[in-house]
Amino acid sequence: MQKKQYLSLNTNILQNKTVLDLACHDGKSTEIIHQLGANHVYAVDIRSDLIESAQQRLNAKNVEFFVGDITDNQLISNLIANSNTVTCFGALYHLFDHFNFLSYILKPNIEYVLLETEFGSESLNPEMHWGFERTDRIFNGWYRDFKLIPHGTPNLSWILQSAELFGFRCDWIEFYGSKIKKTRYHVTAEEYLTIAGPSWPSLQELMSSNPIPKFVEDEISRFLHIDTDRRMIIRLYNSNLITSTPLILKNIYQWH
Repeated sequence: MQKKQYLSLNTNILQNKTVLDLACHDGKSTEIIHQLGANHVYAVDIRSDLIESAQQRLNAKNVEFFVGDITDNQLISNLIANSNTVTCFGALYHLFDHFNFLSYILKPNIEYVLLETEFGSESLNPEMHWGFERTDRIFNGWYRDFKLIPHGTPNLSWILQSAELFGFRCDWIEFYGSKIKKTRYHVTAEEYLTIAGPSWPSLQELMSSNPIPKFVEDEISRFLHIDTDRRMIIRLYNSNLITSTPLILKNIYQWH
């Protein structure tokens, strides 16, 4: 429902356009884009089982599905060259080479890019929250030869400043999502220094998957009951092709 709502708010960048839907998963986003009047849709996901589900969901002459890595420039470059709009939902925070990925999609012929991603570390400075994730979970990143991969979550400042290098700016953003409480995996270095006692494990140990004392979990729960909006949808426009008013970062950033 949320995906349909924010895509509907952007019908003008989808209707009668050729749209490249990267990380299409099981085709739900592709189906909505098609329903909103896209002229043609290319959809890419790395998992063949998800592409099979997507094809069963949506069988249309003007929709083409591809199995492949969205960071494989050799695969997506031809699709980019034939597209007007790029959408990429729930993928940016699974990557570890974000700048190259942006360089592949922020091309001179692309009018708009719609990104849906999680928050990174919130700051006006370009920052990224780094970690590792398992590849055996369907909603995580996936690489054939690895069971554990690094991934980073860029913050809003990083995304917008990087996009500007390619002539793209942001003219619309929306925040949404469920509220989550901080756990040991969300503790920043600054917070760790503030609340950690002498018998606490190191920050590196805290961020690992190793068991930690229950009193540490309790302290984190007691001191860090901070709810955080999890996701944001960012619309980037090509300032060489589209006339619009860019948003000012300090006016749109969500402070907690």
